[in-house]
Amino acid sequence: MGLHPILDQRSRLIPVLFATLAFMATLLPCFAAAQERFGVRPDWREFTEQPPPFLKESPGPVLPAPEKPSAPGPSGTPTGLKPMESILVREIKITGSTVFKDHELAALAAPYTNRNLSAEDLEKLRRALTLAYINKGYINSGAVIPDQTITDGVVMIQIIEGKLTDIQVEGNRWFWPWYYRSRIALDDGPPLNIFQLQRRLQFFQQDDRIQAIHAELKPGIRPGEAELKVRVDEPLPFKLYLGFDNYQSPNVGAEEGWVTFMDRSLTGIGDILSFTYTRSSGVNPQFDIWYSVPFTPFDTTLTFRYRKNESVVVEEPFDELDITSRADIYQIGLRQPVYKSLTQEFALSLMGEHSISKTFLLDEPFSFSPGTVDGKAEITALRFGQEWLYRTQNQVFAARSRLSFGLDALDATIHENSLPDSDFFAWLGQFQWARLWDPLGIQTIFKTDVQLANNPLLPLEQIPVGGRYSVRGYTESQLVTDNAFTTSLETRIPIVRDKPWADYLQLAPFIDFGMGWNTSYETPSDNMMLGIGIGLRWGMTLMQHPVPIRPQFEIYWGYPILDVAGGGGGIQGQGVYFQLTLAAF
Repeated sequence: MGLHPILDQRSRLIPVLFATLAFMATLLPCFAAAQERFGVRPDWREFTEQPPPFLKESPGPVLPAPEKPSAPGPSGTPTGLKPMESILVREIKITGSTVFKDHELAALAAPYTNRNLSAEDLEKLRRALTLAYINKGYINSGAVIPDQTITDGVVMIQIIEGKLTDIQVEGNRWFWPWYYRSRIALDDGPPLNIFQLQRRLQFFQQDDRIQAIHAELKPGIRPGEAELKVRVDEPLPFKLYLGFDNYQSPNVGAEEGWVTFMDRSLTGIGDILSFTYTRSSGVNPQFDIWYSVPFTPFDTTLTFRYRKNESVVVEEPFDELDITSRADIYQIGLRQPVYKSLTQEFALSLMGEHSISKTFLLDEPFSFSPGTVDGKAEITALRFGQEWLYRTQNQVFAARSRLSFGLDALDATIHENSLPDSDFFAWLGQFQWARLWDPLGIQTIFKTDVQLANNPLLPLEQIPVGGRYSVRGYTESQLVTDNAFTTSLETRIPIVRDKPWADYLQLAPFIDFGMGWNTSYETPSDNMMLGIGIGLRWGMTLMQHPVPIRPQFEIYWGYPILDVAGGGGGIQGQGVYFQLTLAAF
């Protein structure tokens, strides 16, 4: 008499289960960070996946109107002073200036004191004061000599500092006019400075959500007043990406397909909504949704993010065990640029995060790593970030530091002993340098990541080493530890440029290095990786109208110089990584 089908199925799994458990001790490094190995990518990796864009050439968009001067002109002469007459001037009092210090104005007036001055001499002084303003960019500011009676040799000169009285915005389709007005107003004075205004408008030119901006400054109704007319050209704010690659961990199926949709001005205030859905043979679903909104003209930005991941191990021989993982990650963050120029930016950020992860074996909760309780771990963390960016038209430096403080809050996993839990501190440092070597168009990219932790970490806080964006030649997340250091140097050499069938075709030789170690638990003996190899990158513009469509493809091959246990199969196990992307809009 045969067994019930369900019992028969489970009985056939018993040998596999025992064989698996026999190897479990040697495979613990593979599962020490089960959630990461099961497809949950660290969000910090986004910082170095692609180099920041170079500074775009942005000529000053402000054209001062030539019709008539907007700076104040002469409005009077000292009472009783005829054109050919002169008067002894002992002192010149200049009022109304906030731009120049008293000693600077006194230096301009010094040649005109303690001597006889004619009306023509006073006009020269007035023009000299006005020219001093204009040379510094205050094109509608200047000096006037009010009607007055000179007594005791004292002449009064008044400075009228110009201002912008109106900002007109035309051509906008996806941003509200006040989005532009509020940011332009940060540098519109008073007094109005043409150089500062040009710089503010050039910030818009660096934003790829704005295709072009043209501005014309016109004289206002009264002397010292000006009006600004701004015309913008805004492309569609939507972005759609379809992709297929093998950048996922082989545990859950290296080959994955994904789609990302993004609206980069959802309500017209510069707010961004992004949604990404990913699926592989073992991951379904994985999605990432985030929304960021700037709520001040200073680009103070609030971000909300939610990531969900459900996966099952499909790599042999563990695919028979129905090993599954679920993770939910909630984030809310605030970012504030504290210094910003066309070439540099320094910003601070504060983010709160709560994550819940669960692992299962044969549909039963099961802990694969220390610190989890019946396969479950909850982490509450506060992360303080510092970012610095410097860029020119051929060079970019980017650095980020992030301090993570684990908290005992929101039912976070806390242990009384030294097991990994939500009570931890970790520092993550990232640096990236990219250089474009003209006129050959060769691009060099250097990047490095380092994480240091003072406590043993739960899997979602550990750092993976190995894979396309870490050390090529090794499988994705082949080594996962509390601490790690990775560095990469890649040179992209153009073979073809600006052809109908290729915007670019590049060879990309590289060398990668990485190592990881644990804070308290034993570190695997083969914890260092060194890979060298070469890649091929191609991209083209398939069409421009009505919607731009740009396919891109890259393939890399890396050779592992150092042997590390725990590698996966498939072509990723042979050091081959590929990605095909179709970008629309």
